[in-house]
Amino acid sequence: MALLITNFSFTSWAQSDAYLVMEANDYFREGRYWDAFFMYRTAAKSPEHIGNPLIEQQIKNSSRAMYLKKKYSDYRALKNYELAKQNLIQLVEINPEDPTRGEIPKISLEQGEVLHRVAWRQRTPEATAAMLQRAIGYYHQAIKEGLSYESIGTLIRMAEKSLNDTGVKDAPINPTISTKFDTRGGTQPTQTTRAVEILPSKENNNKENQPQ
Repeated sequence: MALLITNFSFTSWAQSDAYLVMEANDYFREGRYWDAFFMYRTAAKSPEHIGNPLIEQQIKNSSRAMYLKKKYSDYRALKNYELAKQNLIQLVEINPEDPTRGEIPKISLEQGEVLHRVAWRQRTPEATAAMLQRAIGYYHQAIKEGLSYESIGTLIRMAEKSLNDTGVKDAPINPTISTKFDTRGGTQPTQTTRAVEILPSKENNNKENQPQ
């Protein structure tokens, strides 16, 4: 996980360098890694920040994020969902605020839908049942990852019915989490949160310490 740089001093002669870092941080949060990379590099050359390990790390993070974003986009276009998700998860680990983070559960949903569609094309009932079980697993995974589309519940029920129709005995339905619906519609998933620590800037500390 990247640690954005905000603990720089604001002196009159170094203000422009400080704003360079602030702008680079904003670019990084927004997923504009190319802009962030060059802004961090420019800041790293200033007397105020030469040898700053946090800036050096953010240069590496920006470069790595550009690579992962490109790989994610390429694999998503090719419908290689597993590799697309792997690269996106790594990207979000570097930048938890990346704008594409919400695509992770959508990929799981797409994986389930693809398996669901082709399940009945399999040559044996056992193969069909196995594929339907995998589809159901992906649907539940999408919910677990935070997707709250009401349609997912419908897809799960359809897949479970199809699984029962295969006639395969002892074909268990093993959802990864329970699914609940309220009267307003929509799945109520169990969501996980990620703690992100950002160092306070001296400017913010000074404001907090000012008398009210």
